[in-house]
Amino acid sequence: MLGEHATRAEIGSRPLVPPPHRAPGVPFDAPGWLLNRTTVRAFNAAYYRWGAWHSGEDLVDWDGFFYPLDAVAGWNRIYGRRGFVQFQCALPPEAAREGLHALLAAIAASGEGSFLAVLKRFGPGRGGLSFPREGVTLALDFRTTPRALALLERLDAITLDHGGRFYLAKDARMSAETFARAEPRLGDFRAARAGWGTAGRFASHQSERLGL
Repeated sequence: MLGEHATRAEIGSRPLVPPPHRAPGVPFDAPGWLLNRTTVRAFNAAYYRWGAWHSGEDLVDWDGFFYPLDAVAGWNRIYGRRGFVQFQCALPPEAAREGLHALLAAIAASGEGSFLAVLKRFGPGRGGLSFPREGVTLALDFRTTPRALALLERLDAITLDHGGRFYLAKDARMSAETFARAEPRLGDFRAARAGWGTAGRFASHQSERLGL
């Protein structure tokens, strides 16, 4: 699916605030074996065919387009009690095609399927340690397993090799060394924290792990 923001004229008389629409929630944590290479492949094939069947242009609300999983309460329970981890990187335009190919090839070779994948194009970013940068961003969900965590280390390395950066809001396991290599703005951020007097006063587990 490819989306573009609608103009006011295209919206017409439709309400700007989307109506709530939520399907019945997932009532229990799914067994750990439910999401595997075979089931994820089957889901992706069915979802692709559904998209092809419903091809064409349509006007949809932002909730349905940007947050389709939120239509189902407790959707995260399909990943089982261990939950999931999400990997998201942003690659510069000149390295995006090669970098995306390398990332997807590594995932395919690992046998770890992603139930959700989102690819977006970014314009220039600005400010502090803001994540967006001109180029493309790829987000992927993986069931939390030792194999998936090992794969994420490989995806980190590929991202660094292609001049990319990582989304801190979705990070739970990146190393301080990886983050420092991805972020040339880190020194300025540390200096700003020292100037504000917040160093050592305002912190989180993540900031301590990454040396922020």
